[in-house]
Amino acid sequence: MKKIFTLISMALVAMSANAQSLPEIWDAQDADLTNIQTQTLTENIYGGGTADAPDTSIPSSLTSYIIQASTTSIVLTAHSTPNIDQNNDIIKGDKKAWELKGNGAIDPANPDKNRNQALDKEDGYPDFYVYLAGMGNPSFVHWEFDEETENGTSHRVYDTFWTPEATTYPAKGAYWKFDTKAEGTLILGIYNNNGNRPLYVYNGTDKAMITNDKIDVAVYYQNNGFSYANDGDGNPLYLNEGKMASDYIVQHTNGITQNRPCLGYITFDVAANKSYYVFNSTSQLGLYGFYFQPTEVNAISTVKAVAQAADAPIYNLSGQKVSKDYKGVVIQNGVKRIQK
Repeated sequence: MKKIFTLISMALVAMSANAQSLPEIWDAQDADLTNIQTQTLTENIYGGGTADAPDTSIPSSLTSYIIQASTTSIVLTAHSTPNIDQNNDIIKGDKKAWELKGNGAIDPANPDKNRNQALDKEDGYPDFYVYLAGMGNPSFVHWEFDEETENGTSHRVYDTFWTPEATTYPAKGAYWKFDTKAEGTLILGIYNNNGNRPLYVYNGTDKAMITNDKIDVAVYYQNNGFSYANDGDGNPLYLNEGKMASDYIVQHTNGITQNRPCLGYITFDVAANKSYYVFNSTSQLGLYGFYFQPTEVNAISTVKAVAQAADAPIYNLSGQKVSKDYKGVVIQNGVKRIQK
């Protein structure tokens, strides 16, 4: 008995010391929209041709608007690349390359405010309230030009969109790049406005996709109060948790066929010193923020070495012990999983 208590005490001491440094969180509402950098893009950007035959011999350029943020282990670089006609509106002040959107912010003066785009309803997941949205579809090649027709001048825009067979990241568009300094688990709060557009995670360092079976999804459809189905007892279901669908359409998790905007979380493991790109291939993916859980040798590893049992203690990502009724991302026997 004394040995058991000694092991538990050692684990709790290690857990207490370790829990202070484990989570790293960045929230979109902390984005510095007064410090947006610009980059002129010319590679695979063209400016001529016709509707039937875009001309790759006429070079052009686009302006990408870049926001950077970081935690101890993650450097985020966010790109927003509007089309030329959209950028003209940005220059005039009629549009913004980056915007904070969503109605999830808490308003003490209006406690009954509709907050159905807030990500703060589920235990085990980080709370987020607004998301950051950029412009431009991620693509390999972009053509944009004015064409004279019998009906007047028409503005033409063509893109060769990113596909899973790719061996590089997009040349332009709205995408999120995560450079890692440590290995661990990355949870992204996302807003996916177009329900039938795939979402990809691409390891740009190794030139390989993160396959759907390596990505966990927890998503609301339309808003956080929309019941997409009922369970066997007739109770409404709001959050759909499971693996990424094989077609990489987040809304199709667990075979659901909702074609609605969605908001929620995607979770995947990352290695140290890699670059990961996250985006919708033919749309713009909004980001509420991210939560990073570094992999460390900690008390959970000690517990794992002592006993690999089905009834081993369960912990949340903050290192707190939770019950088997707890829902969300948990760690048991040193293994991360989603407990439903």
